[in-house]
Amino acid sequence: MATQIGDIRLYSLKELSNVFKVTIETLRYYLASGRIKGRKMGTRWFVTEDSLREYFGQTYRPKRITLQGIAKESTVTDEDIDEAKGIWR
Repeated sequence: MATQIGDIRLYSLKELSNVFKVTIETLRYYLASGRIKGRKMGTRWFVTEDSLREYFGQTYRPKRITLQGIAKESTVTDEDIDEAKGIWR
């Protein structure tokens, strides 16, 4: 059951783990990577309802990586991939 403090509803990682059927370690990873926002009070992490709404309201975008020699905004074509496969065999 969520903890209600005034108009703020807080969820512990254990509660979220049970509801979403993910491990507490996964939730800790989401917190560390910034996918969800939370606060630690003592030894326990809490996530607000607003943070959950924000998380579910946006599409997760993994951090972009760039290959050496390819500009950040360039497009990699199928031909580029085939050429790279030939080089790295």
